[in-house]
Amino acid sequence: MEQSSTVKVDFFVGIDMSKAKFDVAIINNQGQKVSHKKFNNNNLGFDDFFIWLNGTVNSDSLFFCMEYTGVYSRKLWMYIQDYGFPLWMESGFQIKRKSGIFKTKNDKVDAYRIANYALTNAFNLKITPDYDENLFILHDLLSNRNRLIDCIKRLEVPLKELEKYGNQSSYDYIKDANLTAIKALKISLKALDKKIDDLIEKNTKWQNNIELASSVPGVGKLATLWLLVYSKNFSNEFNARQFASLSGIAPFEISSGTSIKGGFHVNCYSHKQLKGILHIVAMSAIKYNPHMKAYFHKKKKEGKKGFVPINNIKNKIIQQVWSIIRSGKVFDLNYQHPKAA
Repeated sequence: MEQSSTVKVDFFVGIDMSKAKFDVAIINNQGQKVSHKKFNNNNLGFDDFFIWLNGTVNSDSLFFCMEYTGVYSRKLWMYIQDYGFPLWMESGFQIKRKSGIFKTKNDKVDAYRIANYALTNAFNLKITPDYDENLFILHDLLSNRNRLIDCIKRLEVPLKELEKYGNQSSYDYIKDANLTAIKALKISLKALDKKIDDLIEKNTKWQNNIELASSVPGVGKLATLWLLVYSKNFSNEFNARQFASLSGIAPFEISSGTSIKGGFHVNCYSHKQLKGILHIVAMSAIKYNPHMKAYFHKKKKEGKKGFVPINNIKNKIIQQVWSIIRSGKVFDLNYQHPKAA
């Protein structure tokens, strides 16, 4: 996110999103409540929202802060940025953690709470970069691909178990009934992969980064595409450490005073899907990268538990990917840093 402390703001607009509706609360830069209203989460609702906004506050110095709720908040996100207003897309969990202790919770209160969150951070406002619709499309295609694979597995795995351990008649009946569905799902999967390739071909800015990142041993095409989505095409918004933190693989110190010395541990607040993808990448790197394999076995001999060296390898891979992207040179297994030579 672009950090800004120079934005002049007269009014803070807090938006609490849900599936069908969204609540809008306006406060001024002194924290005084101005107005609140609920709108439909569709294009007509967005138009009504801006008509109401223009009639409620006589100022162009507005700052929008919206709770990120996945696909439900996407269209309004695009709508606000298309009008050129500064927008901060923030995690609802983050807002809740920083809002102190509260006993009342409803959509109206939450909208004011989001507006107050932006006001509280008025000298450290974070403006979400303009959206890239192609990244939305790629994200949706990859998510749909995961669902297709899950559906295929749910049909094929029990069928194979029935063939091996069950009776033949049951297997024959179920196989005949499911064969068409399995074939159709696999055809859909191939079509989806083709659409992903077509989308990559249209986005020349992605192609070089995909080639560079996938040159790191263990980082396959699909893993690279997920990294590209969540790093916004390896933008400057994330460095390697920040992305590792997002993925839940960066260690953080746990200590307090003289009695609590918890050492360094990964935090449970993380992106579980990314963490899972990086685990597969790390296991592949141990297999295909001799340096990673030697490092893993070295740490095991030192008595480190299995997940500690694996987590270190995940961090090393993220560092390598970001270094490769920044340098613009493909991975060289025999590369040696000049200072180490």
